Amino acid sequence: MNVILTGMRGTGKTSIGRILAPLLGFTFVDTDLMIEACAGQPIADIVVCHGWPHFRTLERRVVTRVANGDQQVVAAGGGTLIDEENAQCLKVSGIVVLLVCDIPTLQRRIASHGNRPSLTGQGSATAELAQVWDERRQRYGEVADLIYDVSAESPDSQADLQRKAMAIYELLQQAGRVQP
Repeated sequence: MNVILTGMRGTGKTSIGRILAPLLGFTFVDTDLMIEACAGQPIADIVVCHGWPHFRTLERRVVTRVANGDQQVVAAGGGTLIDEENAQCLKVSGIVVLLVCDIPTLQRRIASHGNRPSLTGQGSATAELAQVWDERRQRYGEVADLIYDVSAESPDSQADLQRKAMAIYELLQQAGRVQP
């Protein structure tokens, strides 16, 4: 069984996943990092040079490989599970946890991590978050097995990440997906 973390960019899928994996005794996998390794370039460059369709093709290959693994915490890119083939492939391999966050918090978080490609081609990655959330919200809800809100923050970001990973671990226990 795998644990797949999904949600909008900026929800902390990678940061939380890196902490959650050892709690579960699982390995951590980030599909975006795997795509970059396969392509030999950052996602922003893949999108600029080859377009989103090429990126999504690479993503399907990575998802197929990841879904064949076991006992992994998978940080799936924000659009990964919008694709039906990816969604089915990953859902069969584990439990999907949707990380949700209010838009202003997401905008602040991703503004500090530049070099993210526009998702719509109509503006900055920060400005388009609300539009993309509106487009994806229903699909995320259909695919998710569990939902966890990651909006709350304190000045100690590392403690926040630890608390969020532990809360997700406890949700997985309550759902009967991991042993206490």
